[in-house]
Amino acid sequence: MKIFNSVAARMKKYWWIVVALPVLLGIIGWLVPAGKMPSSYEAQTTIQLGTYDDSVYNDPNQVLILLTNASFYEQQLPDLWNDQEQELLSRIGVTDLSNHLIQISYRGKSAEDAIMQVNKVADAFLAADQQRFEQKKKILDQAIQSMKTARAADGEVSRIRYLYKLQSEKLELSQAKILEPAQKGTGTSVSAFSPKKRAALGFMIGVTLVVVGMVLPEFVRRKS
Repeated sequence: MKIFNSVAARMKKYWWIVVALPVLLGIIGWLVPAGKMPSSYEAQTTIQLGTYDDSVYNDPNQVLILLTNASFYEQQLPDLWNDQEQELLSRIGVTDLSNHLIQISYRGKSAEDAIMQVNKVADAFLAADQQRFEQKKKILDQAIQSMKTARAADGEVSRIRYLYKLQSEKLELSQAKILEPAQKGTGTSVSAFSPKKRAALGFMIGVTLVVVGMVLPEFVRRKS
């Protein structure tokens, strides 16, 4: 009880500080510009990875490494990389959604910018994936054609069985594809505090400083 009386007496003595500090910080919060903090928009797109037995483009963990590495953008998106370089990597996020799904996100200065850039990244990945897919498909086509014209040493039955296996494997091939395209309005914006919020924050900081300033001497005195 003695502590509360002492704090109350100190607040009464320095009432002008108790009143002025929160009000002053509230006014400062209202008047001071929020700075050049731009709005940030994020857009996402979801890709289903292909299945053609590729150790990189069919493996979600390897794709995460690939799409967060500078070399991919230097090779596949040189213009975008030259424009942003290391900042590009900080704007891009890649998430493994399980079930052979990955989500690519991009934070841009506007909703349109975020969507455009995340689509560029997704399109670059799909283009590289298609090249690998076509290579695998070409190898299988060549093997199938060879088996159609070749004579197996173990007989016709073995040849037909192996040919069927190759054709079945070809049917199971699939390349990566967009599952959920990025669209306008899917981004979220993060903007600076409004003047009213800044004023409220300044006022609360002022109240906190007043309380600490009035109570702290009592704890220091009791400790000594």
